[in-house]
Amino acid sequence: MDSTLGTIREEIRKNREGNIPTLILVIDTNILADHAWARDNNITYLIEEIVPDHPEFLIVVPHICKVEFKLITREEVNAWNTLQQEIKRRSKDLERYKGFENLCKRLREDAEYLEVLINKLKEAPKKEIEILSNLMLFFSENLPLQYEMSYYISKDPDYGLIFEDALVFSFVKLVGDALKDESTVLFLTKDRDFDVKRVLEELRERNIEVYFNSGACLKRIKDILK
Repeated sequence: MDSTLGTIREEIRKNREGNIPTLILVIDTNILADHAWARDNNITYLIEEIVPDHPEFLIVVPHICKVEFKLITREEVNAWNTLQQEIKRRSKDLERYKGFENLCKRLREDAEYLEVLINKLKEAPKKEIEILSNLMLFFSENLPLQYEMSYYISKDPDYGLIFEDALVFSFVKLVGDALKDESTVLFLTKDRDFDVKRVLEELRERNIEVYFNSGACLKRIKDILK
């Protein structure tokens, strides 16, 4: 346990030139997607406006979230690509009907707009990680204890977490243990699978604040950084 906590502390110190930040925010995969896909103004403001101006504040991303972000982006691309192909197919069928020329034209334009979205999404993982690597810590050090903890947690029905979520949960707990009494640690996720009594209790025992709403989390961060 001590070596694992020491590794976490050392990686955070290296990211902040030897200092331990007074405020740590651990984020989940969905928060990365919110920023990359520009779907939450609170997240955009938090990362682009607050983070650069506050060296005492650090966002930390568990390694599994970086991997999952690539996966969900691929799934998102496939979903929009399927819709685009269906629109193209149906617009050709529509050509046989008189009086629907304008609708057919709009559908073709929609298919072209979707191409822009699809290309943007394809580029998102690489561009997002490159950009955010200068603003936050993508934690990549191997933590065997984290994997051991996650295995047993994922098997325990009291938690109700799949292995990937257990990895995030275990990491957040270890960060809380590593920075006890030195940093305020927050955890932001939109995954309600973490909204489980056992999970919340164990995070609360480590004085880790959990937020499922980006607006509430942003307000709390602003209050701390005043």
